Amino acid sequence: MGIADAQSIVTPSMFYLVGAIFVGGLVNGMLLFFQFVNRFHINPLVVMLIFMMGSEVIVGIGVFLLIPAIIVCIYGWLTIPNRKQQKELHKNAVTTVKEAERVYRLHHVYDVKSEEYATSAWNIIRRVNILYFIGVIAFLLLILYVENFGIVMVGGVIFMMLFYQLTKYKNTALQPIISLLYDQCDPEACASAIFALARKSHKKKNFPLTQQLAQALIYLNDPHLAVDVLVTAPQSRNISIYPYHTLMAYAYYQLGDEGMVKHHYSECEKNKDSRPNSPAAMFCNQALASIQNKIDIMDQDFSKAKAFYEQTLETSPLQFQLVDAHYYLGLIAFVEHDLYEAERHFVYVQEHGNKMYFKNKTESFIETIQSVKEHE
Repeated sequence: MGIADAQSIVTPSMFYLVGAIFVGGLVNGMLLFFQFVNRFHINPLVVMLIFMMGSEVIVGIGVFLLIPAIIVCIYGWLTIPNRKQQKELHKNAVTTVKEAERVYRLHHVYDVKSEEYATSAWNIIRRVNILYFIGVIAFLLLILYVENFGIVMVGGVIFMMLFYQLTKYKNTALQPIISLLYDQCDPEACASAIFALARKSHKKKNFPLTQQLAQALIYLNDPHLAVDVLVTAPQSRNISIYPYHTLMAYAYYQLGDEGMVKHHYSECEKNKDSRPNSPAAMFCNQALASIQNKIDIMDQDFSKAKAFYEQTLETSPLQFQLVDAHYYLGLIAFVEHDLYEAERHFVYVQEHGNKMYFKNKTESFIETIQSVKEHE
């Protein structure tokens, strides 16, 4: 075989290999960069400046750390804790949006009127997505065809500002759906609106507003479906991991599985931010306190549980959390034979609980208390 023949074989192979390494390094560099951004909660404008001025460095680091990253990913995948348990959860879970809605309709009321909230939200989300796409195309064209670095920088800053405002507008469009649970204590309407929004946005596996849907299911006393919804959702490594563990612990508390409640406490603790005053550390501490509260109730340490709920009454502005706290304070008072205190909390649940399952639960307690009071 001659030199020319060897070059014709080697050169294309080397070309594809270099291209693969470059693309892999680019992807790895971007992933490492966003992990760094999430870890230290860097301002979006600073992120944009770093990306524009140091993109070559990011790619270089990605290429340099490509093989170690692959090794770490394989090792992490092979040694993931509770891997067998996670497989069982996924195997037994309701794994599609359509199936979750079907199961929901079997056990709960689907509120057709709430679809108007989903329609309104989807109309805004669709417009925002179109503007996102136009903005990205415009910014890419600016980078490709404008050589003046100052103009590109100004364009990048404007793009980031508009992106932030559009995201804020998009989130505001979802607030009426969230308010159905948080302020009106109507988990049926909230869950129904989220199912309707999932259909309109053509979701197959993952729900919009996964956290709020799981909360609605918990307050409809359906922890099994809440776990299914949470397990099938993609898990991130930012502060949204804390609500995930909090809700999973609440659902397993309802199922009476203290082992899984403690498991989510430990998993939440592993993700704790080392900086004590950071926003992530604050969210983590709140999640740990909430999960510990469930453990205290299961261990019948009512003094700690009572202190937790009394603090909730003082600090929470959300009606559904107040109803939650009054319900458990009423249960604690009832167990401790303080019937007048229990009745006060249960009456609050009756007046404000709307369609939360707590309201039906408190009816029998109030009847028992009134019966006792009549015989005194």
